[in-house]
Amino acid sequence: MQTFEEGIPNGVAEVQNTFGMIGNAIGSIGLVVAAITIFIVIFINAITRRKFIGILKGIGISGEAIELSYIFQSLFYAAIGSAIGIAVLYGFLVPYVSAHPIVLPISNAIIVAPVGETMIRILLIVLTTVVAGYLPSRMIVRKNTLNSILGRN
Repeated sequence: MQTFEEGIPNGVAEVQNTFGMIGNAIGSIGLVVAAITIFIVIFINAITRRKFIGILKGIGISGEAIELSYIFQSLFYAAIGSAIGIAVLYGFLVPYVSAHPIVLPISNAIIVAPVGETMIRILLIVLTTVVAGYLPSRMIVRKNTLNSILGRN
């Protein structure tokens, strides 16, 4: 008597492992792209508001409070993006591909997206987004207050 896992031929297990590695690689690339995108968005937002940030610092708002506002902005982007991603994944992609599997020569392929692993990936994207939001805000807040107000580099 064999369990289900023991009864799977070696070739099928290798294909499963290969698809798992490909999925992890694509997920890692997506994480890096998301971090770079959030960094650029927050950086451009902070650069265009440099005078405003200088005025805030000039009237006594602490640099930490300004940095925190940009961290909250990046958390907002992460929350909205994650919510849209979950809605598309579990509301459309998984049911659609389950109903209409991708036909391959060896078997039909469906999307397997365990909720636990998805939540871990969302946590990673949120942490990465916080760092990507903090770095540009820190760079702008460290600038001289008078130079920021006057728009000098």
